[in-house]
Amino acid sequence: MTKLVLFGDSITAGYLGEAASPILTNLVKAALAAQGFENIMISNAGIPGDTSSGGVKRLEKDVLAKEPDYVTIFFGANDCSDNYPIDVDKYGENLTEMIEKIGREKVILFTAPFVVSARQPSRQDETVRRFVAKGKEIGEQFAVPTVDMYHALSVYPGTEEFFQDDGLHFSESGYEFLAALIVREIKGKLLDS
Repeated sequence: MTKLVLFGDSITAGYLGEAASPILTNLVKAALAAQGFENIMISNAGIPGDTSSGGVKRLEKDVLAKEPDYVTIFFGANDCSDNYPIDVDKYGENLTEMIEKIGREKVILFTAPFVVSARQPSRQDETVRRFVAKGKEIGEQFAVPTVDMYHALSVYPGTEEFFQDDGLHFSESGYEFLAALIVREIKGKLLDS
């Protein structure tokens, strides 16, 4: 049995409408099963409102204790907000600590996502891009697969369809897109192992 932990904030938690939901976990599980990877146990360790600093604090209990084979790390949507006291260097240190403790061979890193800044005044595009660059830098430093979620979400002409009205949380299409990216990376790891 292969164990996968999805680790992150409200986006990982499947925040849809007013609460967390199993949407992301279910989409990833179904897509992997459809490609013949059925022997996978997925744990969702996403917590709404969390930051990379919160992730470091709960890493042992929510991730390492589950003895995962693979872990997706997807923080940054809150770290880059003016409402949280985390600067880009601290974010980099937190990602570094998570990767070192989990083991780089198990990690798939996702950068901070694109945010519709017009609807999220506390998350300005210039700041978000600094966090994205830091995530890519850390991914490169550890040679872990790194998905640039900012780029992936912003290159489409219909970017808006990936978001709920708040311009931050993902819509159902956004979750389908994220799940497809997770599955692509996990499949790559499973085929290499």
